[in-house]
Amino acid sequence: MARRLLLSNLHISKRLQWARNHMSYGDIWMAVLFSDEKIWNLDGPDGNRKYWHDLRKEHRSCFSRQSGGGSVMVWAAFGFNCQEGLAFLDGRQTSPKYIETLENHLMPFAENIRGRNWEYQHNNAPIHTSNATKNYLNSKNVTVLEWPPMIPDLKPIENVWGIMSRKVYENGGQFYSVNSLKTAIESAWYNLEPEIL
Repeated sequence: MARRLLLSNLHISKRLQWARNHMSYGDIWMAVLFSDEKIWNLDGPDGNRKYWHDLRKEHRSCFSRQSGGGSVMVWAAFGFNCQEGLAFLDGRQTSPKYIETLENHLMPFAENIRGRNWEYQHNNAPIHTSNATKNYLNSKNVTVLEWPPMIPDLKPIENVWGIMSRKVYENGGQFYSVNSLKTAIESAWYNLEPEIL
């Protein structure tokens, strides 16, 4: 059964209003930088535990290590015709750590496109909407694209993560070390076709 978002009438109304407000964006979308963090697991992508199968054939299985064996947290950003290098993040993310990521990765990336006015898109995660993060972005004169709640299916970077995930974990791929997983993630990111972005 396909997973879908549990949307209240208020969520549906806000999503629809957001879409209506941004229908006229047109070329402005070319000046939006989309970003997000993602956890990549050594034992394969989240959510691939069940599948339809032919009862006349043997079940497929995937091996897993205790507690998943480990994972890697990644931050990335891209815009029209440009993509930022990946940032591999350490430990649980907090507002100060997110601000550090923005300072070390987003701001240098933005310097390269300084000639254009740009907007920054990140989701409504608490580390993104904290007062500390808002104050930091305001101090850097970064305009943040408003984003309604319960809208991950409309985030372009989620589609990019999905495309990359299929490449990283193709044929049921699993990894024995964090370094080999990082290498596969970097390969998938740097080999994305510009048309996809």
